[in-house]
Amino acid sequence: MAARKFFVGVRSSQSERYFRRHYDAGEHYDPPATEDQFIPIQFTLLDNPDFRNGLMTKARFRTYLFLRRYVVRAPRAFDPCFLSDRYWSHGELATSVKLEKLAEKLNLPKSTVSDHIRQLEKDGVIEVDTIEPSEATDNVQHLVFVLGTCFNGLESWFIDEVFSGGKDKNPQPRRRNE
Repeated sequence: MAARKFFVGVRSSQSERYFRRHYDAGEHYDPPATEDQFIPIQFTLLDNPDFRNGLMTKARFRTYLFLRRYVVRAPRAFDPCFLSDRYWSHGELATSVKLEKLAEKLNLPKSTVSDHIRQLEKDGVIEVDTIEPSEATDNVQHLVFVLGTCFNGLESWFIDEVFSGGKDKNPQPRRRNE
């Protein structure tokens, strides 16, 4: 079976049990996709009572997590805003998701999602930029949500700075000055 390559380093009895349980039952195995990733949250952030009992309990935290899930780290096939060139290549972790899509995915009214975005910006965990229609290939205005920075492969999220006092540890400017 070609899929056994997935189980490198796993004891043979464990992999045999897995295959008997799933393949013998006629199930199809799909290996993990590249989009199956985690959203890491530092333990120091989870240990902070202001975060744990504050933002983490708010509905807007779901909106934040959804935005963070779509951060652009490479060029995409259809990207009318050129996020990879404008943000990622300049060390910023950014995404652009239409409010309508956010509202649909989160099963919330668009006005609520808009309020969440405003509050997250007020909290300092995101920054919102606007790309004018003349600067986008589809001639539509886009909102860009910047959630952090990335220098030399080290990601620094604004949420960590806000709740763990990480501003002293990150000497780079929060956003590039233009």
